[in-house]
Amino acid sequence: MRRAGFMLAEAVVSAALLLLLVQACWWMIAMQASVAVRVSRGVQALEETRLARHVLAAEVGAGAQGEDWTVAGRELRLRAFRGVAFVCRGQAASAWGVAWSGRRAPNSAKDSVLVLAGDGRWQAAGLVRTRRRKSLDCPDLHGFERQLWTLDPAPQSPVAGLFFERGAYRFSDGAFRYRSGSRWQPLAGGAFDADSTTLEPGPGGSLRVRVKGEGDVLGHARRWTLWGRG
Repeated sequence: MRRAGFMLAEAVVSAALLLLLVQACWWMIAMQASVAVRVSRGVQALEETRLARHVLAAEVGAGAQGEDWTVAGRELRLRAFRGVAFVCRGQAASAWGVAWSGRRAPNSAKDSVLVLAGDGRWQAAGLVRTRRRKSLDCPDLHGFERQLWTLDPAPQSPVAGLFFERGAYRFSDGAFRYRSGSRWQPLAGGAFDADSTTLEPGPGGSLRVRVKGEGDVLGHARRWTLWGRG
């Protein structure tokens, strides 16, 4: 009887210890899952922050403050330059023959052209139409394609041009977004604390940016100063 009593007590203690061990294991698993989620969100925030900085630095660096880009409220509004074109020697009567290269092809539905004339002046014109023309007598530049551009107004003594679209950037609803036309498209989504992220013009043609990521492993905001074209 005494031995049976000891065996029962041992069984109860073993069961209690096993229950405590199971609870401890579940607690550790839950903690590890929580840490993994936090680290994952932090890594996502770092990657999306790096993307936002790269994009904003490229866009701001291509233009001049006040002339090509401005800050309105929480938005960066700008001429988003997408490529360059150089005049060809052989010209058509009603179009401008160019050799162009850029991030994407020129699009007459949304692009305009900033034309550099022979006297050094710049003039903006709408891009009405583009046509391929391989027979143009253009500079032999690697990566450039030949086209005929119809502009409004027609350029006078053009030398080169920059084609661009009107766009804007902002941080909203946790995402870094770009607007072309009337639609805001997320470029990086879900990892930003939009209320802690700001865009504001700085001295000397610069843009000051403050970015805070949700679940950020570093736990603090990042501040950048991006410089525009002088």
